[in-house]
Amino acid sequence: MSKVDIGRARSLSIKCLSEISWHDNARMRQDVREAGGLGVDQFDVKWTPENAAGVSSLIESVDGGGRPRKFLMDVGWDVGYMDGIFRREGVDRMLAAGEIDFLYITHEHVDHLWGLPAAVKHRPDVKILLPSGFSEKSRGVIRESGHTGKVMELGPGAPHILFPGCASVTFDIPIFLKTHGEQALYFHVEGRGMVTVTGCCHNGVLGLLEYAQETFDGFSEFHGVYGGLHISPFEEWGPDQEEVLDKLQAFRLQRLACNHCTGVLTVQKMLERGMPVVRGSGKHGSKSELYLGNGDSVVF
Repeated sequence: MSKVDIGRARSLSIKCLSEISWHDNARMRQDVREAGGLGVDQFDVKWTPENAAGVSSLIESVDGGGRPRKFLMDVGWDVGYMDGIFRREGVDRMLAAGEIDFLYITHEHVDHLWGLPAAVKHRPDVKILLPSGFSEKSRGVIRESGHTGKVMELGPGAPHILFPGCASVTFDIPIFLKTHGEQALYFHVEGRGMVTVTGCCHNGVLGLLEYAQETFDGFSEFHGVYGGLHISPFEEWGPDQEEVLDKLQAFRLQRLACNHCTGVLTVQKMLERGMPVVRGSGKHGSKSELYLGNGDSVVF
């Protein structure tokens, strides 16, 4: 298969609205254990309501034709929590004014999808892009949210070019809690190189980068990564995680804007190696100032 040139984006900036899925790891793990473990359906877990938060980012880019683009990647979990996040960052006004082009849902896990009502109440007809593989129950979450607009399902295989300089790729993978499929973004930023943007990266950050090498034409280097890299989400560490960092370091990324399920311990290990982690402010209840947190922005 010939390689794909996705064009060039003139600029890319990302604001982390919230990277906190839940407030307490131990409580979350206990909820899952009591339901029967990671093999159960996420809809069958009796989640502790006060532990829920959510993951969401605001992505702004100017495409190769000079047109500004703005969209949300994921919409969090707890509706009340996300109401506060969207209000604090002015996303509620952006949605109401029609400034948000679409909602990009990386996968169907609770902390990325269930906060949808907090977004669609400001613009019920906003377009939603989701990966194929969504369960009927998760599709029900969308229907019951009050959403009235178009839902586009992006399947695996060839990349989907969303606009000049930006492509979406759906990885056809099983994920725990009986979910399936995750999509991620690739930006070719003019004068910089390739930037990958991910929600949780359940397919693995190395796989995310290797896919770009094998598939995309016209870029000579990787510039950066944004999002959860799923290396040590529950702060576990061992030879497997060390090997991931060894291989990740070989890609010679210029900016590692990682957060969420990357794990604080992972970031500490990255910094010990001198890897180019983008640090945050630690504000708005962020778990650490070592990485990009709630309300922090990065420009690639």
